[in-house]
Amino acid sequence: MTTLEETADRQSLWDNTADVLKRRVEIARWVTFAFSILGALLSAIASQLNDPPRIYFAIAGAVLLGVVGFVASRGPQTTNWLRARTASEALKREAYKYATSVTPYDDPLKRDAALNMERDRIERDVDDLLASAVSSAKAGSAPRDKLSRDEYLAGRVREQIDRYYLPTANANKKIAVRLRWVESSLAMAAAIITGNVAVVGKELFGIQFDFVALTAVLTTVGTAVVAHIEASRCEFLVMTYRATARRLSAEMANTGDVNALLAEQWSEFVNRCEAIISDENTSWAAKWTKT
Repeated sequence: MTTLEETADRQSLWDNTADVLKRRVEIARWVTFAFSILGALLSAIASQLNDPPRIYFAIAGAVLLGVVGFVASRGPQTTNWLRARTASEALKREAYKYATSVTPYDDPLKRDAALNMERDRIERDVDDLLASAVSSAKAGSAPRDKLSRDEYLAGRVREQIDRYYLPTANANKKIAVRLRWVESSLAMAAAIITGNVAVVGKELFGIQFDFVALTAVLTTVGTAVVAHIEASRCEFLVMTYRATARRLSAEMANTGDVNALLAEQWSEFVNRCEAIISDENTSWAAKWTKT
């Protein structure tokens, strides 16, 4: 097995591990979102009932809110996902530099040793995650063979722009817009109920119910929606993905015909593109870990 193939295999391992950990984080986030809403609603209903139904609703609401507290405390899952993803992206970045024979992998006599050393350095930072590592039959997205200049542009730069950054930005924009509509609707409903004193004590399905009690629930739900938007970082991802796509496009436009570049200029171009992609990875990781 070549040095590049070994790096590609290790990148595939950490890529798949990051995907598994991300799914766990997303499940936990949605559980927190849904249970916090349902728990608050059950608690509000309990306040309007008499025993024994009141006790059942109160217990159910408390249990759901307790589950929310437990799930929300699982912070290391997010950190581990980000660390696995960072390792995967770092290995991919070095693999592309090696495959295109740019600095620091432009010396045929030293390039294997340099890549082995860099791979070891990257993976040392995630040694403690090896017990959670999940292998996959997929080949991964890192190159396994030498790449021409045109192959690098098509398979790395244009691939990132056309098949990842722009589509993902558009998808996150749609999610953010929908959640903002939900947030606005709930805030309006809470305001209407609070201002309409006529609904106080109105009977619903034979039960005397104080609808003002729902104001707290709607406010809680609205707050949960806002928190969910922040947790998913939808709006931030729209901005950073589109900005990164623009920077990569500008880099290609400013460079022109890559086949006309000298070896040193080609090396500088690849390293600039990889730095742009690395900056994007760093920015969203920092956003996720921000408290």
